[in-house]
Amino acid sequence: MMKGFLISGVVLGCLLIAAAGLVLVPNSLGQGLIGQAKARGYLAYTPEEATELAYRRCTTCHSDEKILLYCARCGPPFIVVTHFMKKYVEVTNLQVGAKAVVQFTDAELAAITQVWNGLVGNWEDDWPARDIKKLLGRDKALIRLFDTPPNQRPIEAVLKHKTAPGSYKEIQG
Repeated sequence: MMKGFLISGVVLGCLLIAAAGLVLVPNSLGQGLIGQAKARGYLAYTPEEATELAYRRCTTCHSDEKILLYCARCGPPFIVVTHFMKKYVEVTNLQVGAKAVVQFTDAELAAITQVWNGLVGNWEDDWPARDIKKLLGRDKALIRLFDTPPNQRPIEAVLKHKTAPGSYKEIQG
């Protein structure tokens, strides 16, 4: 019986050491695991990582100029735009011959929304809350983000006083 516990302990210890090695030692597998953990919302994106994510994911379909020049006169706040990007990706992937675009996760959309709100502007206050929530439908992650004041959103708060080159900064909420 004691021998079984000892063997189990050694195996468990080896697994923990291997898992720690994957995550703590720089390597592509560990980076992939950490990236997936962030995309699924288990770990938070840093503002720098979120900015890189926003540019990388959004410029798959749009030019960065189109994003940076988006304003309150162009359409709804970014939180609504990013919500509808899920449907846009779904429709794009159905088109014959279109390159497949990886669907956004809730954590990615929350991070991307905060980046564009911080760098380009947040005009959520210009819209009635009930209208934004109606447009967000059952998107719990973005509704939770919307219910969080902008100064308490970790990525947006850091980027609020920065601008992206080429953008016309909108009113900050």
